[in-house]
Amino acid sequence: MKIAKFVVIAMLVSGAAHAAGKKGLLSEVSGQGYGSAGCGFGSILMGQDGNQVLAATTNGTSGSQTFGISTGTLNCQQDAVFKSGKEVPAFIEVNKVALANDAARGQGETLAGLANLMNCDAKVMGSTLKKNYNKIFVETNMQPAAIEANINQVVVANNVCGA
Repeated sequence: MKIAKFVVIAMLVSGAAHAAGKKGLLSEVSGQGYGSAGCGFGSILMGQDGNQVLAATTNGTSGSQTFGISTGTLNCQQDAVFKSGKEVPAFIEVNKVALANDAARGQGETLAGLANLMNCDAKVMGSTLKKNYNKIFVETNMQPAAIEANINQVVVANNVCGA
């Protein structure tokens, strides 16, 4: 309980300190930059130059990154994200366990968020990832880059997303 209080207080202090030199919330929500933690509520709180560990923790614990990606809010832009290649690894890093669970079922919010990032149809991608689950998640402690590489191989081999 003390650790949770410490984390919340640290996030508030860091966010408030960072927010002092930032633009208003509305301009942040409209698609401005973000740090290495990616888009989501954490990017709004911490900004591009704030503590990215706290931003990633906030994104992950609140589930706001998936929501932001799905809706194009919270600094998440729906177009050009996959083209840059920056968002997919961050998304996989933050949502690795949930993504594996969704891929095993062939559906879910995290899988839909990834499909949106990759500009793919979530239903087609879900069934493809489910069918190829063992080719994607070959080890229990895989790095996000390896998961991304395996997903890309499956997506290209199965002509998902018009890839």
